[in-house]
Formats: sequence, structure tokens, C-alpha cells
Amino acid sequence: MTPQLFMRNNDITHLPPFFLPAGLSLMNHTEGMEPVWEELIEKAFGAHFSFEDCIKNGGGYRPEYVLYIAKDSVPIATATAVEKEDFPGEGWFRMIATAPEARGHGAGRLVCLAALHCLAARGYKTAVLSTDDERIPAIKLYLSLGFTPIYTHESHYERWANVMKNIANAGSR
Repeated sequence: MTPQLFMRNNDITHLPPFFLPAGLSLMNHTEGMEPVWEELIEKAFGAHFSFEDCIKNGGGYRPEYVLYIAKDSVPIATATAVEKEDFPGEGWFRMIATAPEARGHGAGRLVCLAALHCLAARGYKTAVLSTDDERIPAIKLYLSLGFTPIYTHESHYERWANVMKNIANAGSR
């Protein structure tokens, strides 16, 4: 199995301010929202992921670490801000998803920024995330938030070169 790509933001202590536009709100996960999270993730990734397996049993879980951007009280984007044992001492920014109908309107950026602020408030200075080669819009967002590729596997050099080429080609269309 091909390992995921990784990115790091080397300084989350100087993040852009977090402002919510009118009509949107920031929510923390509460018990009973698991199906909402699973639906957002399934729509974004095209596969079912169990909240229990991915988040609750993933180590370091607290409801306030699972964030949502909501429109009219309906969650439209999610991100989780924890720590992963593979990157001790760094914030782990994961399971980022935006509902298809909300894409391109800034909800993904907002939830990412909220998660980064959550990590910074807990004392983290850096943040790491994993992603997949084909998630070009998401990677463009991560780059705009100060993330850069990191190379943890020999396949990453060629794969990151292809991703950057795809981003450049997408920008020239």
C-alpha cells in the first residue's frame, strides 16, 4: 500500500485571525453528532469511515478537538486537531472534509484555520497533516495556510513533484 503524503506547517504561532462570516458558526463535537461527521467524511472521501475508529479510538480524543463550521446550525465542514504518536510534540491536523454543496465558499479554509488555532492555543508550535495525491484542491488550501511537503517515504519525491505539476496545470486553466 502506498503511504500517504505528509505536510508540515513549521510555525502555527502566527496564524491569520479567525473570523466567521454572518450565517456561519463554529461548533465542537457533541455526543450524538457521530453520524453527521461520518456523512461529511463519506461525501468528501467517497468511503465510509467510522467516527469511533478514526477519532474516538485514535488517541487524544476530546469532543472540543473535533470542529465543525455550520451554516444555519447544520455542519458543512469538519477538521480534527489532535496529536499523533508518529509526530510527537506536533499538532496533528486530520480528517478534514467539506460538504460538496459548500465547497468553494471558504468553509474548508475556515475549519482548517479553526483547527490550527485550536492546536496553537494548546501550545503546539507546528502542525502536521497527511493527504492523498489526488486531493489537489485540499493541498492548494494547505499550501495557502503555510504547509509544505515533507518526505517520509522514498516515493514522496516523485509524487510531490507530480502533485505540484498538477497544481500548476490546474492554475493555468
